[in-house]
Formats: sequence, C-alpha cells, structure tokens
Amino acid sequence: MLGFAGKRTPALDAQAERKEPSLRGRRGFKMAGGGRLTKSWTGRSSGSDANQQIYADHETLRQRAREQSINASPLKRFYRLLRQNVVGAYGIRLQSKALLPDGKPDRMTRRLIEKEWAKFCKAGNFDVTGTYSYVTFSWLWIETLARDGEVLVRLVRNWPSKWGFAVQILEADRLDLNLNTELTNGNRVRMGVEVDAWEKPIAYWMLKDHPGDIYRRAEEKYERIPASELIHTFDPWRPHQSRGFTWTHSAALDIHHLEEFRHATRIKAEHSAKITGFYEPDAEWLDPPDDDNDAPVFEEIEAGTAREIPYGYKFRELSHNTPGSDYAPFVKDTLRGAAGGLGPSYNRLSHDLEGVSYSSLRSGELDERDFYKCVQEFAISSLLERLGAVWFECAVLKGALKIAPRDLERSAEQCWQPRGWDWVDPLKDSKAATESIGNRTKSRAYYIRLNGDDPDEIFEEIEEEEKRLREKGLLSEPKKTEKELDDADDD
Repeated sequence: MLGFAGKRTPALDAQAERKEPSLRGRRGFKMAGGGRLTKSWTGRSSGSDANQQIYADHETLRQRAREQSINASPLKRFYRLLRQNVVGAYGIRLQSKALLPDGKPDRMTRRLIEKEWAKFCKAGNFDVTGTYSYVTFSWLWIETLARDGEVLVRLVRNWPSKWGFAVQILEADRLDLNLNTELTNGNRVRMGVEVDAWEKPIAYWMLKDHPGDIYRRAEEKYERIPASELIHTFDPWRPHQSRGFTWTHSAALDIHHLEEFRHATRIKAEHSAKITGFYEPDAEWLDPPDDDNDAPVFEEIEAGTAREIPYGYKFRELSHNTPGSDYAPFVKDTLRGAAGGLGPSYNRLSHDLEGVSYSSLRSGELDERDFYKCVQEFAISSLLERLGAVWFECAVLKGALKIAPRDLERSAEQCWQPRGWDWVDPLKDSKAATESIGNRTKSRAYYIRLNGDDPDEIFEEIEEEEKRLREKGLLSEPKKTEKELDDADDD
C-alpha cells in the first residue's frame, strides 16, 4: 500500500492486512439482520449517546405530547388515571416516625409534626403563588412529568411564612435545550444542566422567562440555580442522560392515527346520513340540454317528505356501509397497543368492560396496580423525601415545630404512605387476609399499609373506640380466663 508520498509504509501495510468481518453471511441475531424485510428499520448503529438522541427530537416530542393532552381522549384518560391512582384524592401522606429516647414511638411529637404539615399543605401556604394545595400541586406535578417527560420543583427557603418554606413548580421549557458548553471550572453544561466530571448535577441554568412568554425582560438571560435548591425529575432511560422525554412517546403515534381514523369515520358517517343519493341526467331522454345550460340541482330534505324528481333527471340512491365492520376491531387493537406503551390496562384506558370475566379483570387489575405502585415509589424517592426533609428543617429553624435540639435526629425520620386500593373481591380477599393473619404469614399492619393507612393510627383509633364504647356501656368487658379468676380470688 502506498502512502501520501507514493511509498509503502509499515502502518499502511498492517492496516491493509486487517479485514473487516463480512456481513453477508447469516447473522446470529435476526434482529440485526439486513435485507428487504428489515429495510424500513431505522435505528441501525448511530452510536449517539442519550443526550444526543433526546436533543434531536426533544422539542417536537414535548409539543406534540401537549397537543395530544388537550385533544386525544385516550391520553386525557391516561393523565386522569395517574392523578387518581398515583396521588389519589388526599395525596401521598406524610407520617412522622419520631421516637422517644427508649426507642418507643413519640406519639406527641408525631401528632405535632403531622398537624403542622397538614396546615402547610393547604392552598395559600404550600407554593409560592398561593394557588395550589399539596394535593393539587401533586396532581399537576405527576401530569407534567408524564406529559413533558420532566418537571422542575424549586425549594424556596426563607419564604415569608410560618414555616419559612414554599415550593415552586417550573416547566422544563425554562431549561435551555440549546445551552451546551464547557465551563472554566471544569464542569459541562448539557441542555441547560451543569454536571461535574462524574455527571452529577451541580446546577441548572434556567431562563429567567418562559421562552413562550410574549413579555420578556431584556436583562441577563440565565439564572444559575444550585442543585440543592431544585429538584429535576425525569424517568431515566439510558445512562449519562441529562433530560427526560414524554412518557407517551411509544403510544403517541398509534393514538394520533386512531384519532385521525375516528375523525374521518365520523365525517363519513355524517355525510352518509345527509346525502342519500344523486341526480344524474337520464341517458334515454330524447332532447339533451345544450352545452353549459344544465344548472346544478340543489335540494333540502326534511324528514317525512316526498319530492318530485327534476325534469330530465333520474335519482340514483347512494349506498353506504358506515362505519364498517373493521371499525371496532381497529379501534380496540390500536388502544390495546397504546395501553401497552402507557402502562394502564386496556379496559381501564378505554372504559371497555365488554366480554371481561372476573378472573381476567382481577389479573389485569393487579398488574395495573403494580404499575401505579412503581410510579408512587418513584414520586416518593425523587420528590417527597427531599421535600419533606427540607420542610422539616425550615419549620424547626422558623419555630413552627417546637423540638429541642437533642431530639432533632430522633424526630426527623419520616415515612410516606401512598394511597391503597380496595380489594377486587372483598369477600374472598378478606377471607384470605384473615387466614394469612391466623397463620402468621402476614401481619395486620401489612394489610393496613396495603390499604394506604398507617397501622399506628388505626390501632390507636381502635383502642380509643373500644374505650369509649365501654364507658357508654355499649361493649361488655372481655371474659376472664380461669387463671385470671383464681388470681383475683387470691387477691
């Protein structure tokens, strides 16, 4: 092999001896094969990292997801299911786990912390705008996360309130997608997120105004917010990922085509109901009209009327087959595929319980609940644990929580209890739970937590209830055993 000067070089000779493996033979993985049947498969080896792939389509994905959240009924249903099943009507509840020095539950401190948290969660206290309560904020947070693929929550310390703390929810549009640079401190900025050499988020370069706001300030463009003050949440897809993308990406195209099909079918059905046939010139008429003298026929039809056919025309009935036998199977098949990409079951997403048996409904219900439990855990670990810890710290410093410094560590522990669900078959499931408790394979506390309640609260409530019933004479004292009677006689 000749070099650039026309001479052979050892390096070029060695390179000439190396041969790339032939791709013409049979591949071990059919998925990686070529040919006519896989020619339309895009995703061949681009080699780009996660950020490059997200950067290329991020804005298009987000805007199309937002459009569908308004106009596509299956996706509107998906977001409502997330609100109902992940957050619920009362939100994921904070439960204090404060302890006494001997390790027993500190019930007084627990009640104090949970009472102050309940006050803080009311509308006017929770967020900086005074608009959202904790529950409505959580609804908006989970829907924004699923729709846009990412959401930002700012933790505002020293806020002028009783607790010295509030939160602010921000759309990811404020993170400049096109801000990608190397900083002098050795950190890198990837799509607005500043990371260190270990790819740990250090700060977020936020636009001071929303890019879609028509009233924008002409002053400095960015505000650098430390990662300690901002929670950036997205569902990770690949390592080295700095931004998220919509959860609906795999189902959106199916739903788009489904909505187009349904719209076209509705228009066709409407025209079919309005247009019953056509008037056409009678070929057997002896005196055809002169050219350009045949005026169009306009007709308005009302129910129960009979009309005369225009002179020189005959009526040809228009036969319709709308919406057609393929309509329902196509809609169901498309929604099944979309449900597989979104998470909820097809029956819940489409409100279709036709032909569903109890066993299949139970199986789908349990699988769907596992999906919601995963999302609940994601919300707790990525947002609520950190939010609750900062609130506790600020409330103590502000004096809203009267806790002695020596008790802070024992009082700071928290637990988040998400909503639970009723049993699919109350009678059978209740019997199974009773047998599990009797066999000591499960505890009462396990089933109480499964229902979304705090075991300590339930046990205290039962104890207080039985005490009040005895005081009012509505509950007899439990019968004493022979040993207890003998001990009483000895006394």
